[in-house]
Amino acid sequence: MARVQIVGAGVAGFTLTRELIQRGYRGEIVLCDPQGLPYDRPPLSKALRREYFMPASWYAEHGVQLRTEAINDPALPEAADEWLVLATGSRAKKLTVPGAEHALSLHTADEAELIARRLDQGMFAMPVAIIGAGLVGAEFASAARQAGAQVTLYSASSAPLARVLGEEMARELHAAHRRNGVTCVDAAVTEVGPDYVVAAGQRHEAALIVAAVGAEADTTVAEGLGLVVDDGILVDDAQRVIGQQQVLAIGDAARRVDHPRAVHWEAAMDDAAIAAAVITGQPAPSRKVDWFWSDRHDAHVEVVGDFTRASSHISRLGRRGNLEAVFGLDSAGNLVAASMVDGGLLSKALRRLMDAGVTPTAEQLADPSVGPRELAKAGRS
Repeated sequence: MARVQIVGAGVAGFTLTRELIQRGYRGEIVLCDPQGLPYDRPPLSKALRREYFMPASWYAEHGVQLRTEAINDPALPEAADEWLVLATGSRAKKLTVPGAEHALSLHTADEAELIARRLDQGMFAMPVAIIGAGLVGAEFASAARQAGAQVTLYSASSAPLARVLGEEMARELHAAHRRNGVTCVDAAVTEVGPDYVVAAGQRHEAALIVAAVGAEADTTVAEGLGLVVDDGILVDDAQRVIGQQQVLAIGDAARRVDHPRAVHWEAAMDDAAIAAAVITGQPAPSRKVDWFWSDRHDAHVEVVGDFTRASSHISRLGRRGNLEAVFGLDSAGNLVAASMVDGGLLSKALRRLMDAGVTPTAEQLADPSVGPRELAKAGRS
């Protein structure tokens, strides 16, 4: 019988399940994840809560078998109508300093709920130390401040995520933490204790310590199966694992050959849509330009494209001199990336321009009076 076994039920695994149903797949769908009913990941660091994609009844209604046990050694498919899809996602990187065991992680729903309980049970202005000022650390700093905590954010850089946001935007967003009551210590943490951290030779007291030092591809299952792994499970443009016809890998755990590993929500959905097309024998959708968002304090941040491809930047300042957007151009002068704060429809316009390979003039990009519609028209002219 035709069968798809999906290992991992994050956004990639769930989206593949939904895509198969929408595309009329008639075979058996088995969705496996020891964390239980599939849930979305972004609300974990933004709001410290678990948000399910669908109720359990939805899976039953569509004949999806949900399995909540760990699947460490799935069988490789033997028939042409059998598929194994690895959507194993990522795992939190470990803090590697003395006393690291005293720091909590914020990567799973159980961890987010534990941290939420600690905040709820803590005293007013509870001192919270956050090690790492990347996306998760920055979002949690905002959530903890909203919960009334006294937050100290530790980062070895004064411009965390510069490779993702562009140097100027990264520096501005990091500085915004201070304007929102977060104490920023731009130094690496060298030691952690049960109620303190040490950075730059100084000891700082903390009632709650959270390490958010990044994530890495979870390739444990793939390695156990002998699949090709190199900073992710290596796949071709159709998400087929190298050397395998009936094994696919999607989401944070996968990496296309000759491409950096994509670790964003939208990229995982693209992977899933392509995998569903391969399984059902239907035309695959084209990949979209990278896009992701982050909410921190009172700002909605969006990034389009890839700043690692940019060799020069153009800044757009608002009428009050505030930084609204940063645009990245490659060595040929092509628009390849942009980051913006509260950009409204700007991100959609920029995605369309990048998809079409169109670049407005530097003056148009820098001018805040050139809105999304005008920018799109300027790009076509």
